[in-house]
Amino acid sequence: MPACSGTVAVAGCINNLCGQGYFCSPDNYCCRCSSGATSGPCVNNLCPAGFACNTNDFCCPIGTSAVLDVCVNGLCPTGYECGIGNLCYQSNSG
Repeated sequence: MPACSGTVAVAGCINNLCGQGYFCSPDNYCCRCSSGATSGPCVNNLCPAGFACNTNDFCCPIGTSAVLDVCVNGLCPTGYECGIGNLCYQSNSG
């Protein structure tokens, strides 16, 4: 299973630190985004809807308190659905 919310990590963190342009994930991997999967590099400082250009010029999911965890094989616990950045978001259906 990829270590960075559906994408591959470049390395493991050392003393909770990573090389320039990477963030240490809660699982101790160096990832492009601090949370969620990147949609790719920023283009003219722009990203698709639901993503924002971060400090390393990659599009990362815009944070929300409704995020539970990472999707596993496209699935999330009851009450959550897999969404932007391969993260589980609280479901609006009720």
